[in-house]
Amino acid sequence: MNLEFLPDLSALAILIVILALVRRRHSEERADAWLLGLLLTLIEAVAHTFYPTEGVPNKWLHVIVLECYLLAGLVFIWAAGDRRLSRSSRLTYLALNGLPLLCLTTIYGLNLRIERLYIPAVVAGLLIGIGSSIALRRSWINAALYGCGWIAIGALVAKLDFRAAVYWSLACVYAIAALNFQRQLERRSTGRVAIVTGFSIWALCLLMHPWIIDHYPSYAGIASHVWNMQKSLISIGMILVMLEEQVSNNQWLALHDELTGLPNRRLLATRLSSAIEHSDRGNTSLALVVIDLDGFKTINDSLGHPVGDQVLREVSAMLRRSVRASDTVARLGGDEFVVVATDMANANSVERFVDSLRGAIERPMQVSGHSMQVSASLGIAIYPEDTKDAAKLLRLADQRMYFLKKRPVQPAQIAPGYKAMPSA
Repeated sequence: MNLEFLPDLSALAILIVILALVRRRHSEERADAWLLGLLLTLIEAVAHTFYPTEGVPNKWLHVIVLECYLLAGLVFIWAAGDRRLSRSSRLTYLALNGLPLLCLTTIYGLNLRIERLYIPAVVAGLLIGIGSSIALRRSWINAALYGCGWIAIGALVAKLDFRAAVYWSLACVYAIAALNFQRQLERRSTGRVAIVTGFSIWALCLLMHPWIIDHYPSYAGIASHVWNMQKSLISIGMILVMLEEQVSNNQWLALHDELTGLPNRRLLATRLSSAIEHSDRGNTSLALVVIDLDGFKTINDSLGHPVGDQVLREVSAMLRRSVRASDTVARLGGDEFVVVATDMANANSVERFVDSLRGAIERPMQVSGHSMQVSASLGIAIYPEDTKDAAKLLRLADQRMYFLKKRPVQPAQIAPGYKAMPSA
């Protein structure tokens, strides 16, 4: 048993436990994949400690180590994969291209050094890599890269350099993982730097391993410590990414309504101030519209709060689609929304804008198997005609909304607050 690996093994195990604890607040598929990949590296590290200090390792231990290298790399590629592909397409693509590599590492791990055993795996990898890249990814560039990679592996096999062929293929897997994480993670993330650096070192270690073993075996111990160091680097990077995303999520929640994703009262105040400054610079008017759904309590009482929440999400989505990118839709709480629209040319443009909001709100919707339609009371205040103070502008629009809401309902003017219609 090689006891010198135990400190690195213990450090990796501790980091995995910490990552698992952080993941409890960060439930997503990617975090689960990260944990699985690191657990595979932990298994590889445990198996490595049983390698003899000198001589050829036990073939079954060698198989475990190589398969863990490969499977961990494939899991990390999955975790940092292209989200433009569907889940099933990504899984199919990864499984198809991973199978020839699995055959290659298994044959080598079993200490079989017969050329004809490797050739079928190389040919299959070449055909699958090119075919799947064209059929699933629609990418001729990927197909060309796979072709070049497998041709290089085949050339090494033909030279009977089986170690270089296997470790070259593993280096490519980890290089792909590094590139994927480079593309997918937030650019300003400190954790991204650690992860990409770690995977780049990992790929470089695998690439140089045959050369070091063949020409500089005395440096193999140093290379092993570098190899173990980057595992901890990657683990720390993943913990940092998850913590950074939690902080970012908390900052987002501080400024947005959790149910609808709309700006909350705090962010509305900032957006309204910016909109007023924009209106002052352009000498234009600004419309602030306070919206309160009519009869929303009836929905909650008759169909339940989950349905009511879904109605609020549908209304918020329809409002967002009905305004310009420069406008703001916010939720103040309950069933009350606010819309801030700049560059209102005249009273007619304000009237058309309000009509578009009302039309969006009153559009029939399907919610939990129920067809329904809601209406709303809208209060409007115009800057600077009504007032030049932001707080007064909001208060004035709110007062006008409540004034309309308290009026007797006129069937010819206002639709009922909640109408259950036959399901489509």
